Order: sequence, then C-alpha cells, then structure tokens
Amino acid sequence: MRGSGWLWLLLGLFLLAALAQTDPEPSFQTTAEIERRGKKIVVVKTGPDDPPALIELRDLYGGVVTALDPEAKRLWIGERVFVTDRLTRYWQEGKEVSFEALRVGQEVRLEVAEQNDGALKAFDVQIGAKPEGPSLVRSLFADPPPFRVQISFGEDARAYGAIARVEQVRQVNDFVFLTGGTARYLEEEDRLELYLKPAPRAVEVRQGQSRAWGSRLDYDNESGEARIAGPIELERSGEKPLQGGAQRMIYNVDEEILQLFGEVRLVQKGRTTTAEVALVREKDRVAYLFGTQAQPVRSQNKDGFVEGTRLLYHLDSGDVVVLEGIKGEFQEP
Repeated sequence: MRGSGWLWLLLGLFLLAALAQTDPEPSFQTTAEIERRGKKIVVVKTGPDDPPALIELRDLYGGVVTALDPEAKRLWIGERVFVTDRLTRYWQEGKEVSFEALRVGQEVRLEVAEQNDGALKAFDVQIGAKPEGPSLVRSLFADPPPFRVQISFGEDARAYGAIARVEQVRQVNDFVFLTGGTARYLEEEDRLELYLKPAPRAVEVRQGQSRAWGSRLDYDNESGEARIAGPIELERSGEKPLQGGAQRMIYNVDEEILQLFGEVRLVQKGRTTTAEVALVREKDRVAYLFGTQAQPVRSQNKDGFVEGTRLLYHLDSGDVVVLEGIKGEFQEP
C-alpha cells in the first residue's frame, strides 16, 4: 500500500499473559491500526472468534450508468461492465433498495472486487453518490459480553463498545465507528450482519481517572476528533469523586483533552457546577468551563454561589476560580 498518509491495516494474533477482571481478554486478538501524527489508533477485537472479525478489500468505482441488463443483473459505467448477485446491496438516500431502482443516467458509487474469472463484482451500489478514493479496507468487529471491542487513542485514552467498523479510504481518510449492539456471521454469504443499538452507555471512554459514557463514537482521522453522542455520563475517581453529564462530547487526539457540550453538569463534594461548554485537561487535573453573560457558568453549594463567563475547576479538590465576569452571593455564617 502506497501514498502519503495511507493508514494501514494489521491483521495479527497476539498471545496475552493474563485476563483482566473488568475487561477480560482472549488468547488471540484481531487488530486494525491507523496513524495520526505519530500516534496510533488501534482497534482490537478482545473476545473469541465468534462472531469472527471480517476484513473487506474493495476497489471504488463511480460514474453515470450508461446501460442496464435487468435480467442478468448487470450495469455499465461507460464501457466497463459490473456484475451483481444476491450479496449485492443497493442504497438510495440512506435506504436499502433493489436493482430495479437503478436507471440509466444516474450517478452511482460502487464497491467492487475482481473475481477469479476477471469479472468485476459490485458488492455495494449507492445511487447518487461519488467515490471518494481509489479503494478502501473495511474492518468489522463485534464482541459479545463480557468482552468489548477496544480502541486505543495513542497511549492516553481508550474507548470500549460492542461493535466497531473501521473504514480506511486509500489516499483520502480513515474513519472509526463504535456503538452497542450484536452481530451474526452468515457463513454462506461470508458476511457479518450487524444489529446496531446506540443506547445510553453503549460506549465508554477512559482517560486517566475520568470515565465517560455515550451512545456512539465517530472518529475522523483527518480532524483527529472522536465525537461521542449523548447522553453523556461522566465519572472521575479519587478522594473526592466527581459525577457529571452533558449532551455530547469530543476527545481530541492531538491535544489529549475531553470537550463537553450542552447542559454540562459537574457534582462534587456538595457543589454543583453548570456550564454550556467544558474543556477537561485530565493530565493537568483541571477543567475550564465556559458560558455567556446570558447563561453564565454557575457553581453552587449550601453556602452560596459564584458565576462567571469562564471558570477554572480543579478536578481533584472541586475548588473553583472564576476567571472572567465574576458574580457571587454567600450566606453569612
């Protein structure tokens, strides 16, 4: 595989020394790996090979349909002919359709594999879409309980979920999707059928003493951001444990920070702090909370409250310092 920034796939077996109690590990692991600015993003199937991980290698074609053969289920783009069969899937506006939805003059995107006889077989036909690169590698992972698929973002953070999909589009970009659900391997079709369930707590993210849960994770290697859909639940261990929540969250691989958005709420040692946005620097054990004049950051306990448009929050102690727009009210002893 060639090209600047081409992110490659490793399929290997690694013997582990022991099984973790909270996240049991098997004797063998199937792994997909991509890289960003010297950091490795590694997706690992931690459970047994049932269902198995599935690796799909596809060439990408696209263009305008110039001819159709409904009886033989063939289509042409220019002079090139593509064959289909019962394993081919057709999509239009995000919905699965049939071969009959194809029309001459439509633009299509095809995922194709060359057969032993030289025929070009289309496995995936998307009507109204354009190919974004010459080829892709798609890796599908599913782990039944008590195992979970694991994603390592460098050495700093990890994420866990039941199902992961890694798509590496050559010379373009790489994507990782993680959520809850189950999977079933269809041996006759050599296909992994996924039943996605992006429910609350389907995805867990760990960084240092902090743990967060959401419904799904989408990582874009070009931006270096892992976006976690809510509802977000947050916990941090220590002498003074912290609990919190938000509507959504982003983990930035380059900066190694967590960003919380929408109805941010932190509760610690009798103090409740609310904000619209929070930036958590776990390595520095601090968070910066942001608000506006109309909706300021507010930190309150039984003795009173302080408000401001920017606030420094010490994660270990729960102490707060208003950095901008300070306002407060306290009860006299």
